[in-house]
Amino acid sequence: MRSLSSLRKPVVLLAAAAGVVAIGVSLARVPGAAEGARAELDAAAAAIQAGDPSAATEAVDRARDDVDVVQVGLQGPAGVLGQWLPVVGTSVNDARQLGDALDALTTAAELGAGAAPELTGPGSTFFTGDRVDIPTLRRLTDTAVKVRIELTRAGDSLNRIDGTGPGGGRIDGARDEALARVVPLREGLESAEPLLEELPGMLGADGQRKYLVAILNPAELLYSGGTALSYAPLTVDDGSVEVGETVDGTTGTGMFGAQHWRKVKGNPFHRGRLKVPTAAKAPSWPVSGEEMLNAWRSIRGRNMAGLIAIDVVALGRLTEITGPIDVAGFGRIEPGGLVEAVVGSYDEFEDTNERRALNRSLVPVFRDQLFNGGDLAEKISILNTAAQGRHFALFFRDDAVQAAADELGMTGDLSDTKHDYLGVFTQNAVASKTDYWQKRVLRSRVQLAPDGSAEVRLRVDIHNDTPPYAFAGADPRTGYATRWLNASIGAFLPKGAKVSGVSVRGNPVDFVVGDYFGRPFVRQTVVFPPQSRGDLVLTYEVPAAAVVGEGGSLSYRLDADPQGMVNPQGVDVTVTWPKGFVLGDVPEDWRQVDRRTARWREPALESSPSFELTARTP
Repeated sequence: MRSLSSLRKPVVLLAAAAGVVAIGVSLARVPGAAEGARAELDAAAAAIQAGDPSAATEAVDRARDDVDVVQVGLQGPAGVLGQWLPVVGTSVNDARQLGDALDALTTAAELGAGAAPELTGPGSTFFTGDRVDIPTLRRLTDTAVKVRIELTRAGDSLNRIDGTGPGGGRIDGARDEALARVVPLREGLESAEPLLEELPGMLGADGQRKYLVAILNPAELLYSGGTALSYAPLTVDDGSVEVGETVDGTTGTGMFGAQHWRKVKGNPFHRGRLKVPTAAKAPSWPVSGEEMLNAWRSIRGRNMAGLIAIDVVALGRLTEITGPIDVAGFGRIEPGGLVEAVVGSYDEFEDTNERRALNRSLVPVFRDQLFNGGDLAEKISILNTAAQGRHFALFFRDDAVQAAADELGMTGDLSDTKHDYLGVFTQNAVASKTDYWQKRVLRSRVQLAPDGSAEVRLRVDIHNDTPPYAFAGADPRTGYATRWLNASIGAFLPKGAKVSGVSVRGNPVDFVVGDYFGRPFVRQTVVFPPQSRGDLVLTYEVPAAAVVGEGGSLSYRLDADPQGMVNPQGVDVTVTWPKGFVLGDVPEDWRQVDRRTARWREPALESSPSFELTARTP
C-alpha cells in the first residue's frame, strides 16, 4: 500500500487541475458579458445625447447586470486564484483590472443617466421659463464631480494593466481603446469643474449680477473678431435671467461719438478718445473685454460683471440644432442661413432702419436659441467649439470666474508660448463689410539652427474674393456696399523675435515693431481692390523656436491662434532641421517631407493647436 506522502503529489495536481477547470468555467462567461456591457454603455451614451433618459437608464441597468457577471468571474475566487497561476496569471490580473475599469465606467454611466432627466428630460427642472434652478444646478455639479472620480478610478485600473501575458496584445488593444475614451472625458470634467463650482454665483445665487451681451459681425473685423452689431445688458438674480433693451451698434446713443473711458494698462490699441464699436481692437478678449465694458460704462453709466461676445457664425451654428427662426420684420431664416441673411445681405437693404432692426433682433435670438427647446448639452458643446475658433468668448471681472472659464478655453486669450507662434489678424481700416469675402492663408517657412533659434519667412496671402459692385455709379470704397477691402494686417510674432524685413506685394516697406504684453507685432494697412490678391511678407529670427535636449535632440514647438472669420484662414507651415538631424514620428496633422523636413497644412484653422516635433542626430 502506498504511503500518504506518495499520494500527496497526485492529489495536489488533481486539486490544481480541478481549480483550473473551476476557473475556466467561471471565466468563460466573462468575455461575452464584458462585450455586452460595453455595447450597453454605448447605447446609454447615445440615448443621453438623443435626450431619451428612459432609454439611457434601461441600457445602463442592462450594463450593470453584465458587469456583475464580469466581476463575479474576475474578482471572485476564480479570479483571485487565477492571477497566481503560472503563465496565465498576468493575463488574469490584467482582465481583473479591465473588469474594475468597466465597473467604474458603469457607475459613471449610472450617475449620468440618473442626472439626465433633470437636465434634458420632459420633467427637467434645470431651466424653466427664464430661470435656472440653482438647487438643480448644484446637484448636477455634485454629480459631475462624482462622475469624474469614477473616470479617474477607471483610468487608474487601465493604467495598471501589464499586457505581457498570453493574449497581451488583445488586452493592450482593449486598454488603449478604453483610455482613448476615458482620458478626454475625465480631462474635460476636470477642466469644467472650476466653472461649474462658480456657476451658482455667476447666475446670481449670492446676489444680482449684470453682464453685457455683444453680437459680433465678422464681415467687419477687428483684431479680436467681428465689430459689434448690437449690445444688450443681461441681468441674473437667483437664477432668473432678464435681457434688457437691445442697442444697435450703429445708431445707439453715444455709439459713434468719440468717447473717453479707462484704458487697459499696456494696451497699444487704445489711443485717445475712441468710438464704442472700436473698443475691441486688441486681439485677446481678456483685454478687449475689459475695454468693451469700460466703453459701455462711458455711455450707459453701468458697471458690468462680465461680457458674453458671440458672432453670427456661432449663432448660426446654434440654429442648426434648434431649427428655423422667425425674425420680426425680416421673416423666416432657415438653419444654416443666418450668416448670409445677417452679414451677407447688405445689398438687399435699401432702408437702413430695417437693417438696424435686424441687428437689434439678434440678442433675443441668442437668448431664445440658448435657453429654449432643450438640447442644452449640445448647445454648450457648440459654443465650446465656437470658442476654440474665436467666434465666442467670455470675460469676467471676477478673477476666479475668469480663471475657470480660461481653463475651458472660452476666454479668447492668445497663446503664451515662448517658442514659435502664428497669430495673424486683420482689422477693417474703413467702415466696410468686405471681410465677408476675405480669404487668407498664412505660409511660414522655418529654418532651425542647432541652438534652437530659427530664421522664419512668413507670408500672409489675402484674396478679396468679392462679387461685382451691386449699385449704379462708382464704388465709394467705403460703407456697407463697397467691394474694396482696406485691411490693417497685424502679425503677432514669437516672443523675442527680431524683424529684419517687411514687404507688401514684393516691395519693401518701412515698419515699426510694437509690443503687445511681451509679444512683438507688426501692422501694415494694405488696400485690396475687388477680386484682387496681395501679400504681406515678414522675415524674422526666433530665439527659441526649438528646445535643445539631451542626446542630440532638437524639439520644435509651435502654437497658432485663429481669427473668427466667415471664411477661416488657412495655414501652411514647413519646418527644416539643420543638416545631420533626422526626424522622428510627426503629429497626425503633419507630413514628413524628407529626413529633416516636416509640413503642416490646415485649410481652415478653427482652433488653437500646439505641436512638438523632435529630430535627433544619429
